Amino acid sequence: MGTPARLETVALNLPWDRLSVFFPLLQRGVEIVAELGRPLKEFLCVQLGIDEEYVTGRITTIFLDNHPVDDLERTLIHEGSRLTLSAAMPGLVGATMRRSGFYAAFRQGISHAETGAELKAGEGTIRFKLFNLLLPELAPLVLARGILVEREQLQALLGELENSGKDVELTAAGSRFLLTVSLN
Repeated sequence: MGTPARLETVALNLPWDRLSVFFPLLQRGVEIVAELGRPLKEFLCVQLGIDEEYVTGRITTIFLDNHPVDDLERTLIHEGSRLTLSAAMPGLVGATMRRSGFYAAFRQGISHAETGAELKAGEGTIRFKLFNLLLPELAPLVLARGILVEREQLQALLGELENSGKDVELTAAGSRFLLTVSLN
């Protein structure tokens, strides 16, 4: 997997009203660089820079590799992990999937548990998804940090951004880029 040191960086400076262009991409999932073998809470608070109170109070539903997560301190990030974050979801299913919620016992058989397998430490990539109310709140942090995109994804985004990205030239021969976005 490529890391930012080996990829061309494309930096966009966009107005806030263009943020929603990235929502479908963030819902499908983006690849981001992560320090592997670290606790999920450290990844969220230190690596992504999300306030600890926000993590514990606002991010109520977390999936790692399609399993609901309750313990952020003991859950570790692995190469290729798929991390999904959501605010509270409605209904019984939402209440059941809520982190450490009253109904969490109903999903004991599907909840995330570390396997004890050997971990690769160091820099790697994970797949990251955001949903519902977290999209406008966390997308700016994630985009400023950078997401890995394929050339075709980047070209489609630039086309959707119309005038905002017309001055960007993709000069590198590679097929992947580190895209960073700052909003003003």
